[in-house]
Amino acid sequence: MDRAESTARSETRSPRAAYVVLTHRDWPQVERLVRAIIASSPSAYVLVAHDSRTTEFPAGIGDPRVDVVEHGLATDWGSWELVEATLRAFELVRERVDPALVVLVSGQDYPIRRLDEWEAEVLAADGWVGTAEPLRYTAHWGTRRGEGLDELTRYTYRWFQTPLARRRIRIGGPTGALLRRVRGAVSLRLEPMLSVRVVTRGRGVFWGIRRRTPFSPERPCYFGSQWVALRRPELDRLLDEDLAPSSRLRRFYRRTVIPDESALVTPLSWRGAPAALPPVTRVTWDTVRDQPTVCTLDDLDALVSSGSAFCRKVEPVRSAALMDELDRRTRTR
Repeated sequence: MDRAESTARSETRSPRAAYVVLTHRDWPQVERLVRAIIASSPSAYVLVAHDSRTTEFPAGIGDPRVDVVEHGLATDWGSWELVEATLRAFELVRERVDPALVVLVSGQDYPIRRLDEWEAEVLAADGWVGTAEPLRYTAHWGTRRGEGLDELTRYTYRWFQTPLARRRIRIGGPTGALLRRVRGAVSLRLEPMLSVRVVTRGRGVFWGIRRRTPFSPERPCYFGSQWVALRRPELDRLLDEDLAPSSRLRRFYRRTVIPDESALVTPLSWRGAPAALPPVTRVTWDTVRDQPTVCTLDDLDALVSSGSAFCRKVEPVRSAALMDELDRRTRTR
């Protein structure tokens, strides 16, 4: 083992920060992201938690500070498996390297500032880093829409799919159109008891039945970004208490839809508000396509001024010039 590898392996044993990267495709881009993280924070550890159903990834990049793990879960958008994969990766990181800080990002993210400097800010701050908003919604019987943020129904109903929906079978033509109109009318009139949601980028149609929840006026359900940064005490409470394998909250969120936007930030918010820092990842949303917009070199000034550690999303071709410039700015010297 040469001296550089020995030093890297020693640093990996107890890094200040560990980065969990959730991925499902595009190894060249993910490898570039991993190398950018290490270049910006040489003492960091990176765990790539990969859904290998469509694309196999190599076991690593030949650096002891980086591991690639195939978790074996079907992490479709909006599924519980996304949260399960995250929690398993957090456990694995804690077991392997015992970090002071754990950061969750996507394989479509990219660093936009010096990560070693950002880590110091987070560790000195009072609280975890992320976004969280309490959800309140009052459903009505009949044809009048409810009041408030109806994202709350994702988490206050017990959701299930019909056999046809589970098999991704969609009835087309006039019959299908009629059934969808009836479905919408029934769910609207009975919303305090029954609801329906179409997870368009995920597994399709879900039916929901209202159920008892762990939420209260003092401990509401929160909604926010799944991309978070947790100091060690917050990580330990999340894994060992709030979302421990046998906890009520973990069992509860298994039967919700799009739980990744609530399951982590709700127990974190119950214990304390997020730090007064920008979000981990700076995202702008394309409402027409219902997905993040692609970052390009034209966005550089806005990204740098945001104060966030990462941007999302980047693509190998359209974002190439941006990533080249960010590499020059974020690499440690």
